[in-house]
Amino acid sequence: MSFETTLYDAFTGMNPAEKSAVINFLCTYTAHASKPGVREAVEYAIKNKPSFGGFVLTAHTGRQLIAAVVVNRTGMEGYNPNNLFVYVTFHEDYCQDEPTMLQVLKKAIDLTDGDIALHVEPSNPILKLYKKMGFEAPYLELRFNKQQPAAVA
Repeated sequence: MSFETTLYDAFTGMNPAEKSAVINFLCTYTAHASKPGVREAVEYAIKNKPSFGGFVLTAHTGRQLIAAVVVNRTGMEGYNPNNLFVYVTFHEDYCQDEPTMLQVLKKAIDLTDGDIALHVEPSNPILKLYKKMGFEAPYLELRFNKQQPAAVA
């Protein structure tokens, strides 16, 4: 499959139409994505707000967006990965196209020098691909639910 990629960051920026297209794509093809959350991650990546920055990598065939990867830099190098894959999303027509998925992911990994963390739900089918590429799960993430009262013994 032949496709082109576009890299957006603090230097290249993103015009309003490009930003809107990427945000809408991510909200359409990412489970549980909220428009405010996606917008926040994209604006962080391209430094439209004070941040460590990052980048947005898109893949497209002609004018059709087929993938988007949003990477935020954490500023925590030395004790946590310096990059977080916030969104890795493929158009539904490409979710089973492993060669295309691998090419997009490898390009994103190359842009981070391999210092990356990501979150993925255990039931997400892409988990197998991440493991095949060398991603590991050395830790279990726990999140505090501030809506639920803490149980103290």
